[in-house]
This record gives sequence, C-alpha cells and structure tokens, in this order.
Amino acid sequence: MFKALSLAFGQLGDPRIQKVIGISVGLALAIFIGLIALTWYLVGAFSGLDGWWGDAAQILGAFAAVVIAWFTFPMVAVATAAIFSDQVIDAVMARHYPDRPMPHQVSLFATILDGSKMAVVALLANILILPFLFVPPVYAALAYGLNGYLLGREYFEMPAFRRLTRPGARDIFRRHRGQFLLAGIVIAFLSTIPFLNLIAPVIGIAFMVHIFESVVNLETRRV
Repeated sequence: MFKALSLAFGQLGDPRIQKVIGISVGLALAIFIGLIALTWYLVGAFSGLDGWWGDAAQILGAFAAVVIAWFTFPMVAVATAAIFSDQVIDAVMARHYPDRPMPHQVSLFATILDGSKMAVVALLANILILPFLFVPPVYAALAYGLNGYLLGREYFEMPAFRRLTRPGARDIFRRHRGQFLLAGIVIAFLSTIPFLNLIAPVIGIAFMVHIFESVVNLETRRV
C-alpha cells in the first residue's frame, strides 16, 4: 500500500501527468466552489427563519456547506477524473508495467457514465448520513468509510476494465474487497487535505493502478 502510494507521488513529475494535473486542478476548484454554493443555497432556501434564528441558521448553513462539500468532493471529483483516467493509466503502465496487456478498450462515454452513476449514489448516500453531522467524530467515520468503499470501487474499475472483462474484474474486487476499501479510504483522506485534494483524483488513479497490478500479480501466482 505504501509502496503504491509512493510510486504514485513519484510520477507527479511526468510531463503526461502534469498536463492532466493542470486541467484537473481547474475542474476540482470549480466543483468544490460549486458544491459549497449549492449546499449554502439549499440550507438558506429551506431554513425559512427570521431574526436571530435566521442569522444562526445562515452561520450554521455556511459551516455545514463547507463540511458537506469537503466530504462529498471526492466522489464528485472522481466523475470528472474519469475523463483523464486513460491518460494517467497509460503513463503509469508505460513506466512501470510496459509488458502488461491492455486488451479492452473502454469508451469515454462508458467511463464518464460509470463515474456519474457512482457520484449520484455517493451523493444520495452522503445525504442519508447528514443527521450525524451534529456528532462530528461519527460523521467523519461514516463519511470516510462510505466514500472509501465507493472510491475504492470506482478507482479500481478504471484500470480493471481495461485489463479484464467486467465480470472478471468484479470477481477480483469481491475477493480483495478489504484491500480496495482501504485504498479507497486512503484516497478519500487525501481528498480532504487542503491543496492536495486538488490533485487527489490524479494521484488516486495512479495509486489504484499499482494496487490493482499487485493484486492481479498475486492472483496469477496462485493459478
């Protein structure tokens, strides 16, 4: 796990990766600001309070907007990261796994569709755990666990669907669910670190390629 993360960070200087980072940072900023603005608007629209109650609701709403956006950002960002996943995966494969076959082509439409579906599921799931926002430690644990699972699955599918059939990839995911869950939690954590969260989707893709390849290598040795 640590080696995979180290390799992912070590390739940030790759010109192909830097090109993707430049574009993804702009999108990440736009998404984060949009999430805060949307959450703040919804809180204000549904509060309907006047006087000091209304002022308190606005202040709490601003705080809630930042917290909710902070934890839901990773899953929304992954939908946009899907646009650049091929470029990042190709760069990692070329440097570290040049002899590994990539027999399956995944269309950009299919990749974005998969990422969008996961983002919608994540958004709904994060809405369900909102009541725990009043108990910060519980909310943080639930948010990291939930988004860790969803991120682990989504980032896993990016390289897996290019190497394996979808049924075969999902079978591997089921057998190694714990490892991919832990990897997803790592990505979710990176996505909540200021400034680093802007490039977390790119790091996450590269990181998951190494995790996936180590699992496939283990499966191959068992056969």
